[in-house]
Amino acid sequence: MADRYIIELTDRKYRKFWEELLAQLDFVKVAPTVKPLKKTKKEAEFQEGLRDALQEMKDDLGGKRKMQSAKDFLHELRH
Repeated sequence: MADRYIIELTDRKYRKFWEELLAQLDFVKVAPTVKPLKKTKKEAEFQEGLRDALQEMKDDLGGKRKMQSAKDFLHELRH
């Protein structure tokens, strides 16, 4: 089996350069990439909510904001 490498370009302006370079190498086979599936509205909303929650947690851990403790949260739910 041949060795495989994945190259992830962080700047799209170099895409054409890499495609042309790899096309010149007879020992390189370029496999097509798989496009990501389109998310439903519900999936996108869940992902955004999760992203926001993780950012709040990072802010709390970094000292940028103080989150409510689990004990206080549960106390609030009971009253």
